[in-house]
Amino acid sequence: MKLTQILAIAVASLALAAGGIAAEKKYKAGGCCDKAAKAGEKCEHPCCVKAEAEGKVCAKCNK
Repeated sequence: MKLTQILAIAVASLALAAGGIAAEKKYKAGGCCDKAAKAGEKCEHPCCVKAEAEGKVCAKCNK
């Protein structure tokens, strides 16, 4: 039983870590969204907020 729980926790942790890495790489390096993500925040430019609400990245800021 404990082995199953340990494996479940390990798999969940790896999934979260992989998701975090993928999220950081979706922004252009040095862009406003990238800088905000590295600071643990979200970019507050109106164009970026609108794109994030649609599940996309801002084409203007992440060329």
